[in-house]
Amino acid sequence: MNKTRLVELLSIKTGFTKKEIDYIINLFIDNIITSVQNGEDVEIRGFGTFSQAIQEKRSIKSPIAGKTIEVPAKTKINFKASKNTDKQITKGA
Repeated sequence: MNKTRLVELLSIKTGFTKKEIDYIINLFIDNIITSVQNGEDVEIRGFGTFSQAIQEKRSIKSPIAGKTIEVPAKTKINFKASKNTDKQITKGA
């Protein structure tokens, strides 16, 4: 499912316009990103937690160049599903 399909489904279920739903989804995502950038964890009870993680610098071997390349450290966003979400996904599989 992509964002367009999600907007359509939520619009049908709630009666809000697609424009309103799109605005809400964008606001939701922007607030999660901003909070995680500021070092805060974002916990949505019953769904999961978004947090910041730092991937250390590492060396990899390039199969094309045949050389070892240094990959710099970077900040990533992690998502850990709640037990409830994990159970629902596992049950559906």
